[in-house]
Amino acid sequence: MVLNVTKPNLVLRQLIDRDTWTYTYLLVDPVSLQGVLIDPVQEQLGRDLSLIKELGVELLYVLETHVHADHVTAAGQIRQKTGAKIVYSEAAGVKAIDVAIKDRETLTFGAYEITALATPGHTNGCVSYVVDGMLFSGDSLLIHGCGRTDFQQGSAEQLYDSITQKLFSLPDETLVYPGHDYTGRTSSTIAEEKRWNRRLGGGKSKQAFVQIMNNLNLDLPKKINEAVPANLETGISFDPKRYLHEEFSMCDLHTAWKTHGSDELIVDTRSATEFSSGHVPGAKNIAFGDEGEHVEALKSYKRVYLYCRSGRRAQTVFTNLSIMGLNNLVCVGHSGMPDWVSAGYPVE
Repeated sequence: MVLNVTKPNLVLRQLIDRDTWTYTYLLVDPVSLQGVLIDPVQEQLGRDLSLIKELGVELLYVLETHVHADHVTAAGQIRQKTGAKIVYSEAAGVKAIDVAIKDRETLTFGAYEITALATPGHTNGCVSYVVDGMLFSGDSLLIHGCGRTDFQQGSAEQLYDSITQKLFSLPDETLVYPGHDYTGRTSSTIAEEKRWNRRLGGGKSKQAFVQIMNNLNLDLPKKINEAVPANLETGISFDPKRYLHEEFSMCDLHTAWKTHGSDELIVDTRSATEFSSGHVPGAKNIAFGDEGEHVEALKSYKRVYLYCRSGRRAQTVFTNLSIMGLNNLVCVGHSGMPDWVSAGYPVE
């Protein structure tokens, strides 16, 4: 695997939940404004959603490094609010997700590609993510330390192999961003960890590492009985698929535009700025996030067709309005404004 270090403009925001000293990371491609969020915390949902909105981010993925035992994830709620897809390691066994990622598989946001590295040991479903010369190591590799291995199918032997064979094989200059740090440190490098990591740096043997890990005698995380079951359900038991109406499956946007009557409405769910730059003729702009203010007006139509740029916002608006009682919706999420323009259809 070759690390891409030629795009210095990738936007990184490192956020912290001080109750659990958990780091959450927002990564954004500065051109397309597409982004990913890593390890969000339920108590910080409002903060994260506000930042995503303020920066104008189209959130594509919520990436989880593992099933956390010390906090409840906000992944499910963020999916509901933004349409982002939830990603866990295939080995984690979490069912209510969108992407079960495997070792070395990649995801794309804007011009960037993020690679998943299976790094079991802290838990059996741990995964680290590499992008643009940065490693987001979750609880596998911490700054001058590592995650514990005494619960959730943990294995000191596996963790040693994950770190020494995979993570330590990355270029020395790779920046390490951990899932936690309890002293306020924000980042490290692979070179620094190979030399100074107290548990497995300096060429420490697997036998020595296993002995260290087997004698930590740590208390269990305070929230483990709450967090693990909740995180296996992505933080909530909400399943957006149960709100889909079989009779109103996705249709082609151009077909809808050509055939819709006066009792039907085409709704553009992009921002007002995007809408003003060009939209489907006759479409009404109801920006994603504002749909709740238009429920009563939308009830008067026989059909309401929803579209955006890529389909994610339209699908989320579809889900939110369905929850609010509308059953006249059609999501044209597999085609959006760029497809409309490239096909040569009229633009207003």
